[in-house]
Amino acid sequence: MEKIVYGIAGLIALTQVLPASKNRQEKTELPNVLWIVSEDNSAMFTGCYGNSFATTPNIDRLASQGFLYTHAYSPNAVSSPSRNTIITGAYAASNGNENMRSNYPKSEKVHTYPEYLRQAGYYCTNNSKTDYNTSGINPSDIWDESSNKAHYKNRPSGKPFFAVFNLMTSHESSIHKQIPTDQLRHSPSEVVLPPYHPDTPEMRHDWAQYYDKIEDMDKEVGNLLKELEESGLTETTIVMYYGDNGGVLARSKRFLYETGTRIPLIIRIPQKYNHMFPGKKPGDKVDRLVNFVDLAPTLLSIASIPAPYYMQ
Repeated sequence: MEKIVYGIAGLIALTQVLPASKNRQEKTELPNVLWIVSEDNSAMFTGCYGNSFATTPNIDRLASQGFLYTHAYSPNAVSSPSRNTIITGAYAASNGNENMRSNYPKSEKVHTYPEYLRQAGYYCTNNSKTDYNTSGINPSDIWDESSNKAHYKNRPSGKPFFAVFNLMTSHESSIHKQIPTDQLRHSPSEVVLPPYHPDTPEMRHDWAQYYDKIEDMDKEVGNLLKELEESGLTETTIVMYYGDNGGVLARSKRFLYETGTRIPLIIRIPQKYNHMFPGKKPGDKVDRLVNFVDLAPTLLSIASIPAPYYMQ
């Protein structure tokens, strides 16, 4: 039977190619999945995407160990409608939840991906952003844990986990309060400004401060990866890192340009699951065009769950 490949990681929907008996056996060996999500940063703010001024050693290292997507996009230039697409596997416009803000309820026919993963045996945690841009999703109904204390370490013994950690450090609010110039680690005078921003001391300062916040966020990514390694789970855990929408300086977040919609996306897959590799080897770049609507069906394919008809 033909293999079915779902968008974002080229992961094979195993239910299409495995006998039912073996499929049941494989479910006891489901990979863990760790999602690391950073707020409000375009792909251009990381070293592995070609920015030599950015200080992102942990994200760069993850890219060298995994697969970097060169053409990954958020379907919206702001997070809440994008999160609506992620959680449902259908575009926010189709759900009636595209506007920021929307309180329209979710269709009863649409279920969230954590519900499917939990049915497959996953322990699902969310730390801790929700804001799904709809009145129809109650976090306590879809997650095993959803709080700032949610953690895969709280799972019952023997259960695979799906864990989300949402990092707010790079959020637009990080530049609302100016840090004194002499306390910045990135020099405003060395910032390379894009042609659409005026070359003023204030603009250079904001850019430098934002680069500092990206560096702080990268350290948090490193801490999560170190914690995973110290838990002895690196070889059984797929790690996915992405930004939820473009950056925060004018003409990025909320603007439907590359700077507002093109996001970093890196996926590290252990050798044990190399049949899921989207490229020949770790460190490869993947130029496939993908966006957030691909995330939910990809997750379901890992757990051998056929994507429901409404996922786009």
